Amino acid sequence: MNTGDQFYDSRDVRFLRRRGKLEIYLDVLLSIHKLSGGGEGWAKSTRVMYMANLNPKSLKEKLQELSYLDMVVWNEHGLRLTEKGRSFLKELQGLFERYDALAARLRRAYQ
Repeated sequence: MNTGDQFYDSRDVRFLRRRGKLEIYLDVLLSIHKLSGGGEGWAKSTRVMYMANLNPKSLKEKLQELSYLDMVVWNEHGLRLTEKGRSFLKELQGLFERYDALAARLRRAYQ
């Protein structure tokens, strides 16, 4: 086991790099999904903001874009994923899992 891999996989290092747009959208969608109980309830925007690690202005921009794309319902009750949002989240999570598996295989191959 290489201790260098443990360092780069640790939670602390994740916060040292900037997130890409796709990662931010994924964090917002995952936060809404988790906080709404898997789509059964409503997630509060303040909780989503903290869980996705965004400021209010950034969260509002992301929610407006996701709402325009019909992935999120956003009203006085809170936030909820639409069916389109849930299927996109599922596909995106699968893509990231395959990417992580490939990256791990490549790291092992070049050690």
